[in-house]
Amino acid sequence: MKGLNLNVGSNIKEIREVEKNFKRTYVAERLNISERAYSNIENNVSELTVSRLEDIAIIFDCSPLYILNYKTAKKEFYNYFHNNAGNNGVNIMNQGVQAQPTITDRVVKLQEELLESERKRIALLEALLKNNNIDF
Repeated sequence: MKGLNLNVGSNIKEIREVEKNFKRTYVAERLNISERAYSNIENNVSELTVSRLEDIAIIFDCSPLYILNYKTAKKEFYNYFHNNAGNNGVNIMNQGVQAQPTITDRVVKLQEELLESERKRIALLEALLKNNNIDF
C-alpha cells in the first residue's frame, strides 16, 4: 500500500503522550512492531501507510482524520477561545444560553428539597402527637 507523504508523526506523538498517556512501547506492541520502528513513525523517518494510520487510530480510539488534522484543529480551537479568531472578548460559553446545572448543583437542590420535605413531615408528626396528647 502506498505510504502517506505527510508529516503526521508529531501529531501521533502528541496524541499518544498528551491525550492518551501511552508509552511508546505499548503502542509498538499493539502494532506488532519494534519500538524503534514505531519511533521512526513518530519522527517521520519511515513512510506511514493508510493501513498503519488506521491501526494507530484504533489504538488511540479516534479517527485517522483526527490524527491527520490534530495540530490544525488544536490551533483553531485555541485561537477561537483566546480571542485570536474574532470573538472580540465575548464569553462564548454564555451567549444567550443559561448555563446547564452541574451534577453537583442538581444533587444540592435535591438535598434541599428532601430536607424541606422532612421538616414538613416532622412538623406534621409533632402536630399529630400534640393533638392526641402524646408527649415526645
